[in-house]
Amino acid sequence: MAVMRRQMNPRQRQGLLLVVVAAAGLIGVFLLVASYVSSVSKQVGPKVGVLTLIRPLQAYQQVTSTDLGLVTLPQKWVPGTALRDPSQALGQISQVPLPTGTELEQGMLTGQPSLKPGEREFALPVDSTTGVANQIQAGSVVDLVATFSGSHSGGQSSARVMLSDVTVLLAGQSTTGSSGGGVVTLALTPQQVQQVAYVESFAQKWWLSLVAPGTTGTEPQLPPYQPGL
Repeated sequence: MAVMRRQMNPRQRQGLLLVVVAAAGLIGVFLLVASYVSSVSKQVGPKVGVLTLIRPLQAYQQVTSTDLGLVTLPQKWVPGTALRDPSQALGQISQVPLPTGTELEQGMLTGQPSLKPGEREFALPVDSTTGVANQIQAGSVVDLVATFSGSHSGGQSSARVMLSDVTVLLAGQSTTGSSGGGVVTLALTPQQVQQVAYVESFAQKWWLSLVAPGTTGTEPQLPPYQPGL
């Protein structure tokens, strides 16, 4: 060692000193960064996974596993209503469209509609025109509109809203494919069943009209429309 010291000139000793100082500086910076990261981690706290949509969800469309992702967030910033388990969302529907990236919470999704006490299921064949171009899905709310000729009703021809705010239980396209036809199953009271049967038998033409989410029950009952009145 003494021999090495004797062999090192002042410039070499100065270089060695600079290397030692630089190494000590790097160690100090590393310790400062580690301390800062640890401090931030303590302030933020533990993280949890929250269910999020990885693609847009249309209104009344069932949530599937391909719609869901998991994003990790600090627990202190996650609301208590956030959904964390896929089983809480699978098979559920939203009454409004939800964009990609939506962090799901309780109240955003509801179960598929079902019959209430006193209601009846009634299946109604539709095509691309009467079924709103296949936009009707389970959970949709629809009106039933029909036209009648004056000769049938004993008076002037008219157009009428026969049923308002009716819930669709099921909606399926025909397996025959290209015609765009299918069947919708409605939740109706016994009186409404009679009204739909009457429309199918005697109306010149009828349509289902899709009601926008959030407007159910807000529209006034319209009288029959007759030209000139």
